Amino acid sequence: MARQIIKTVSYIKKTYSIIKETKETVFYNDINVFVTKPLPEEISLNNVLKRIEQVIPKHMVDNIDAIYVGHFEEFDKREVNAFYQDGALYITNQQDDEEDMIDDIVHETSHAVEEKYGSEIYGDGKLKQEFLLKRKKLAEILKAYGYYDDAHDFMSVEYDQGLDDFLYNQIGYDKLQFFTLGLFPSNYSITSLREYFGIGFEKYFLGEKEDLASVSPTLYKKIKEIDFLEES
Repeated sequence: MARQIIKTVSYIKKTYSIIKETKETVFYNDINVFVTKPLPEEISLNNVLKRIEQVIPKHMVDNIDAIYVGHFEEFDKREVNAFYQDGALYITNQQDDEEDMIDDIVHETSHAVEEKYGSEIYGDGKLKQEFLLKRKKLAEILKAYGYYDDAHDFMSVEYDQGLDDFLYNQIGYDKLQFFTLGLFPSNYSITSLREYFGIGFEKYFLGEKEDLASVSPTLYKKIKEIDFLEES
């Protein structure tokens, strides 16, 4: 753990020229949280972290060494506002409210969980199968409504910028919501198998378990299994 923290801090300093991080608080007693740019005054970082600690079991954050809050160049490169990399969460300081920040941290935590429990989540292929069956059904629905575009591969589990642009720009997420109701947990969960898991992880731990179980039973079962894995 100590070696990973040194590696992560060195990476941050080298990449972002952050020399004097402000240690704001400690998450789960051993995860340092640094704020490199201030949050809006109405957001209490301590409140955000305490609320997450109440819903996410400790073993889910074992692969997280630090959290950095601010603005990082990868946000612009990737067109994201949060990401997980090398044992650290990078979260934007530009948050609408505390719920918005909780969503970001929980979602990126899901990718650390994938790193730890990848074989349990994906090993038997069942989650991939559920995801691709939903992708196939969506393609059929879009074709029926005259939106299908065979230039995009609906049967890939990897993120595809072209497909995301097609769904977001050509169809529009508002309209897409109509096509995906009862099929996917959210529009963004369509974009890749990893994001399918990430959105499911959010919904499971942030109070939408019943909806998730109804829409994506295999996804729900996988998250439930790793939720209680340390207790077995």
